[in-house]
Amino acid sequence: MAIRLDAETVDGQGLPVVTWEEDRNLFAPGGSGRARVSCFIRPDSAGVLQFVSAGLVRQGPFEEARPWALLKSFEKGTAEQHYYAAADRVLLDALVSKSKSGAARLLAHDGAQVMLANFTDESVAIHLNCADALPVEMARLHDQLHREFISKRLSVVAERCDGEFVWPKDRPFVAYTPPVAAPLPRWKARLVDLAIFVVLGLTGWGLYELLLR
Repeated sequence: MAIRLDAETVDGQGLPVVTWEEDRNLFAPGGSGRARVSCFIRPDSAGVLQFVSAGLVRQGPFEEARPWALLKSFEKGTAEQHYYAAADRVLLDALVSKSKSGAARLLAHDGAQVMLANFTDESVAIHLNCADALPVEMARLHDQLHREFISKRLSVVAERCDGEFVWPKDRPFVAYTPPVAAPLPRWKARLVDLAIFVVLGLTGWGLYELLLR
């Protein structure tokens, strides 16, 4: 499990960029493997600078953009906090309790770490990722996101945009292109398929034990 931050921190205009590659578990969109996430700044059609997140997530579209000026904070959490209702958790725990297998308990637990971007207008937060990572790695990611997009924000806008959160009309803008994730090794892809098969088998067996016996 890991989050691998790229060294790149600015785009061609000198605006902040934070990109990373993260490991994901079986519950993630697209399944287990590596995924690439990028956060960067881009003006909308009116020139207003937008905080943009690009990457496959469980809630929201692949790419989301909100006004950079309204970005308030980044928040660390867990998948089970954000994606599971209490009733769903109770049912899953009941199924798992029927199994004597430690593997079943492990596979039934979604331990993904989630980063959210919050905004001052109280709109729904942007879900940035769902990493199979350690809390210390999430803390490192949080610190870099906060530093590049919040701590340095006013100084960057003063230097690059004359103090306004609007890109100057007389300057060209080359949109940042997020890099793609490294391909998953063939052996790991087969291992993922096997793990999915095991999970489905355990789920079916658990339902049989719970409902029919």
